[in-house]
Amino acid sequence: MTEPTNPEVLRDGLFGGARALVTGAGTGIGRAISLRLCALGMSVTGVARREAPLADTAELAAGLPGGFDFRTCNVRDTDAIEAIVAEAGEGGLDLLVNNAGGQFFAPATGISQKGWNSVIDLNLNAVFAVTKAAYPYLKARKGAVVSISLSGVDRGGMGLAHSIAARAGVLGMTRTLALEWAKDGIRLNCIGPGTVVTSGLADEAARQLLDNLVAATPMGEPTPPEDVAELVAFLASSAGRLMTGQLIQIDGAAHLGAGLHMLSA
Repeated sequence: MTEPTNPEVLRDGLFGGARALVTGAGTGIGRAISLRLCALGMSVTGVARREAPLADTAELAAGLPGGFDFRTCNVRDTDAIEAIVAEAGEGGLDLLVNNAGGQFFAPATGISQKGWNSVIDLNLNAVFAVTKAAYPYLKARKGAVVSISLSGVDRGGMGLAHSIAARAGVLGMTRTLALEWAKDGIRLNCIGPGTVVTSGLADEAARQLLDNLVAATPMGEPTPPEDVAELVAFLASSAGRLMTGQLIQIDGAAHLGAGLHMLSA
């Protein structure tokens, strides 16, 4: 496999004076997004459950043109996240990134009601709560919302009935709010990454499973977090000013496959 190329194409200083809120900013895609936005001059407030990963992101962001501050919060705690959004959005928000999420692989018959509810709550209910709370602050700056989804959310994926259901709900919500909030100048889009191999994922999943996921991708490559970060920045920029209500797949054509199977490893 060839080394991924540098995806950074946006100009320096693009987001000077702009503000963003990124959930799940402590690791993986959320960290990559936060660092790229800071590098482009944006002031970012990161949110995650654990302080240590957020502090690591802040250390990596030190010296970048923008700034990074953080708050610890479980995004499923509606009162707490609403308070953080209000604090971060004082004066307006240019970008909200709904990145916090999670799931586990299991056939539908193996998902308990508690497991189903937990995944739906994190990946759908919490996203709605954060997005709704951010509305007045996004309206003040004609901002954008980007929600990180999954590859193939519109076709299904074996072993992910709960997460696909939640992310499909977010896509429907995104398209509805794209209509309702267009008059306010707010744009909303979803991004569907392919297999993203991060240190956290590598610790949790068998190497064989990851290899199978990548091998089943037509382009034969995982999705680097940095590629997702650049696409988020593009959607937040003026170049994406007419893009709203979209699901943008960045997965090496994995979403065109017949359905991979996480459970076949």
